[in-house]
Amino acid sequence: MRIPKRVNTAWDWAEANQRVLVVVMTLVIAALAIPWQPALAAFVVGLSAGGLLVHRRMARRATRLRTEIDDLLRENGALQHRNIVLSSGVLTSQALLTQRLPVIPDELEEAEEAGEAKGADQDGP
Repeated sequence: MRIPKRVNTAWDWAEANQRVLVVVMTLVIAALAIPWQPALAAFVVGLSAGGLLVHRRMARRATRLRTEIDDLLRENGALQHRNIVLSSGVLTSQALLTQRLPVIPDELEEAEEAGEAKGADQDGP
């Protein structure tokens, strides 16, 4: 059985706008229940407002956690890439280690060279 195009479009819109649809339906039900059951209408409105508040709080947390997970996955991917490059033999781990270490010149050798240069200048005629 084929679903008519307008019905399919309406279902797609409802699926994309679920939150809005739920809030509007809840408020309509509460508005219709006010004449017969005011306590029930107040309960439904309070339940709707509480659900919306909790949803907003959890959405912020979920967004923050998703960004943290993305960062961790990116870092994990970079580490896996580095390990693959190291295991392929393109770079050895020792070569990578020496590239990371800063080069510290020997101060004694520089001082001795400077002293020899000064001594050679003083030994002149």
